[in-house]
Amino acid sequence: MARQHTLPPTEQVYTSHVPARYIGYSIEKYFVSRFSYQSEAQWADEIRAGKITLNGVTATLGVTLGEHDEIVTRAGFRVEPWADRRLEVIFENRHLRIFNKSAPIPVHPSGRYFQNSMTELLKQVYPDEVPRPIQRLDLGTTGVIVFARTRFAAAFLMHQFKNKNIYKEYLALVEGTPEQKIFSINTPIGKIKGSRRGVGPDLIGAKPAVTEVKWLSSRNGRSLLKVIPRSGRTNQIRVHLASFGLPITNDRVYGREENPDLPIGLHAHRIQFNCFDDQLDVTARTPAHFHAFQDGEN
Repeated sequence: MARQHTLPPTEQVYTSHVPARYIGYSIEKYFVSRFSYQSEAQWADEIRAGKITLNGVTATLGVTLGEHDEIVTRAGFRVEPWADRRLEVIFENRHLRIFNKSAPIPVHPSGRYFQNSMTELLKQVYPDEVPRPIQRLDLGTTGVIVFARTRFAAAFLMHQFKNKNIYKEYLALVEGTPEQKIFSINTPIGKIKGSRRGVGPDLIGAKPAVTEVKWLSSRNGRSLLKVIPRSGRTNQIRVHLASFGLPITNDRVYGREENPDLPIGLHAHRIQFNCFDDQLDVTARTPAHFHAFQDGEN
């Protein structure tokens, strides 16, 4: 599918079902907890404006949620930011499809993105299937991403991920040169403010996180690293490398953005896991901004 920078204005209608962990939440607490790109006050304004329904009825502030409740949010007509809508399938069978994700494009509708998201794009390309992403990659991250084609496969694979029966290997293009060729970062990660994560004191909900790093090459003040996350914290690689003085290139949140139209220097390069009786080992080719560093690997 060709790269498409912009789409005409579309009405953004989001449907979500309440996971078990949000049972008993008020609807405004649910939204700010699950979709933290807006504040609770902003979500309350959406509810008061009648833009959100709960099980087909216009929602009211303070209503308590139950499991599997259906929530529909109408966000009006918007022009979305451009996205790279190319789809590159690198493996598929009757249970799953694995893509080499392009960038920028989010996995799920979020913020100002709706049709320009992988799940919405896959609904158009595979209309007889429900897109079921098994893991997430950030808007600007490229590389291996797994989608289950059936509910049965999704349940099996989610169990594999939950129990850490998955090996994931990333390539990171960072500012600077590490002092050691092989090292490990073992520092808890928690929230600092809003959705931003960090390390250090005064974190909210800090959890253990381990990232293993191997230096591959350096060029003009930048380095290519192989990175293996041994835990699955949000933004783990970006946070850990930035805390070591090695921020990922073009990362506006944890480093410095140079060009908003280019991907950040993080690529999900390889994944190994079992899907029923199949043992899979899948690698995604790297985008162009990695090539000069791979040519110079030592």
